[in-house]
Amino acid sequence: MVYKCSSCGSCMIYDFKEKTLTCPSCSQSNPPEPVSDNLDDVEICPVCGGSLSLGRYGTAVKCGYCDSFNVIASRLSGEAEPSAIVPTFMSRKHMFELLREKFSRYLCIIPEAFSESRLKEVIIEYVPYWVYHFGIRASFNGEIRTSKTTGNTTVTDTYAVRIVTDLGLSNVPVDASDLMPDEIMDDLEPFDLKTALPFKIEQLSGSNSERFNHDAEFYKEEAACKASSQAYDYIYEDLMKRYPHATNLSERTIRDHTDLNITTLDIRYFLLPVYKYSYTFHSGRVLDYYVNGQTEEVWGTAPISKPRLILAVAATILLFSGVASIVTTILMAIGGAL
Repeated sequence: MVYKCSSCGSCMIYDFKEKTLTCPSCSQSNPPEPVSDNLDDVEICPVCGGSLSLGRYGTAVKCGYCDSFNVIASRLSGEAEPSAIVPTFMSRKHMFELLREKFSRYLCIIPEAFSESRLKEVIIEYVPYWVYHFGIRASFNGEIRTSKTTGNTTVTDTYAVRIVTDLGLSNVPVDASDLMPDEIMDDLEPFDLKTALPFKIEQLSGSNSERFNHDAEFYKEEAACKASSQAYDYIYEDLMKRYPHATNLSERTIRDHTDLNITTLDIRYFLLPVYKYSYTFHSGRVLDYYVNGQTEEVWGTAPISKPRLILAVAATILLFSGVASIVTTILMAIGGAL
């Protein structure tokens, strides 16, 4: 499905601020003229006939030949239809501003890496996530030692403690894309899922996206591990409030003496916004950058120019060599005078 502007024929993109499809060429938000994808071959652009790089799970992609934004409606039906989408209001330009700000302290970065001429290379990816809601009964059964010093006297007490707590942990997200690196997606979290909107197919026009790569059961253990960590943190904080002078409380103590009974209450399928940009050096080396489209959390490393770095190091050596020569000359002069 391609949404063409009824006024100028350009491809329309979804504007979450206006909550409608908008034409980037003429700014019109008139009802579009949809061009449907071929159900027999969804990997062919219905506008120009070019091949789309969708892969097995792709649901939205920009055509590399005519720049049309294709949304594959046939891959977004039934169980593959997301229940919600978290919107992004960030522009591609703002993403580059975030990257410049993060790496501005590096003197030897490649300036053109984040130049506005590369804005078209920035991609908004709507990443599939399974979102779990767990009920957890946490039972702590152990000893707590406290120590309190008054003047020269220290009093140590030991308590046998048993606490049973029922927790409801909602909105535990797990990245359901094999293409997106798990460690990077974890670093970009959290997302505020309370801002999620009911999903509509046209919301993907202007972005890349894919459906979940595996069903919810596949990621359930990973989600339960995340929920368990949150439960242990809650128990630790609760015990520290009850026993502020505790001396033996640690993460290991909590895990060793707490039993968790986890029940899955609900599972939903969300799409979450991540901006991606790749910079390729002349050598062919590629640096990838990711930005949380909601919280603006940035992931990436500085694009250091080796020639600039070598020149900077050389200049520093020459500078200090020059200073050393001056100091040596002064000392020799003083020595001669003495």
